[in-house]
Amino acid sequence: MEKRRERGLKQLPDGRWQFSWCYEGRYHRRITKTKGEARAFLEKIHTQIREGRYMERRKEVKIRFEEAMKKFLEWSEVNTRPDTYRNDRYYSERWRVFRHFAGRTLDRITPTDVEAYKAARASEKHGKGTVSTKTVDNDLARLKRMFSLCVTWGLCEKNPVKPVKFFKPESRRDRFLSPDEEQALLDKASPALKTAIIFSIDIGMRLGEMLSLSWAQVDLRRGEVTVTAEKAKGKRSRRIPLNAKARAALETLPRSLDPNALVFRHFDGRYSSPLHDPWERALKESGLSGVCWHTLRHTFASRLVMAGADLVTVQKLLGHTTLAMVLKYAHLAESHPRNAVTLLESDLRFTCDAPSSTTAVNTPAEQLSPLDCWRRERDSNPRTLAGQRFSRPPPSTARPSLRSP
Repeated sequence: MEKRRERGLKQLPDGRWQFSWCYEGRYHRRITKTKGEARAFLEKIHTQIREGRYMERRKEVKIRFEEAMKKFLEWSEVNTRPDTYRNDRYYSERWRVFRHFAGRTLDRITPTDVEAYKAARASEKHGKGTVSTKTVDNDLARLKRMFSLCVTWGLCEKNPVKPVKFFKPESRRDRFLSPDEEQALLDKASPALKTAIIFSIDIGMRLGEMLSLSWAQVDLRRGEVTVTAEKAKGKRSRRIPLNAKARAALETLPRSLDPNALVFRHFDGRYSSPLHDPWERALKESGLSGVCWHTLRHTFASRLVMAGADLVTVQKLLGHTTLAMVLKYAHLAESHPRNAVTLLESDLRFTCDAPSSTTAVNTPAEQLSPLDCWRRERDSNPRTLAGQRFSRPPPSTARPSLRSP
């Protein structure tokens, strides 16, 4: 009599045993040497499925770091702003040559390797010192973004940058130019740089927004500049009015017939050499310290707040998405907290009877309501001055019932 075949077990021609099972509509097969091992593994898997503890073993996807970086740059070119894509290309060149990343698959890169890259970046020479911790954090943030996308795309299981602690330096910059410092900087600036400085201080645009500004975004007739969503940091368009100084600065520039031509064509839309070198030279000759181009934007916001502009208006002009971003300028408006504290100097009388009593004093008795008559009698009775309890108000003044008749 032929033996009954066990479900899920099958002997192969070479003598090994295959066991199979179905999970969520998909069949899985494994091979062992003996029938006993196959039966034991199969029973264990069935038990895990019944108890809800079964975890399907995923097929490991091994992709090299360079291939993942290429996919990331393709994504960045389509989904980010041009300057962000430019920064991603700059950072990726450093990732490519780092010995702990080059030639490895994503599953072999660990948080320890990222920590080594963090230490190497922080010790790099830059000018007379080393790379700032802010730059290192920006680099790590883009690397973390790349691995997060790889996890989403199924190229790796974990993000090795996630456990790494960032430097998180103090990002608040309260530095802004005084009128004397502004004049000293303008005196040492070249004509093209001088126009850009005046325009930036009086309109508050970001450096990238100013360098990519085209004449199509400038409306001198209405006196405003439009920052389009694709060029704005928060991807939200906004309109900035032009004051007399900013308008005069634009009128000194030659206007091209091409509406897509850059307003500040002298800098060719780049900060590297066309703007960086004359800017650093002007800072050095004017003797200003702790000043960067973003200081001009802070100067714009600080002067608005000191002139009495409310923070919501400043937020809209700067293009910030939340009010918290402009609260760092609140300390410049010293009159607001000072006026608030001054309110406590007034003689406040917290009583709800004062308005009705004042009305009742100068009104004839026949024109008063029962409640006002009761208040007049109460205020004129000397027993109330002695702190004695007075009679309750007339029933006609009782609170009406909320029930419908």
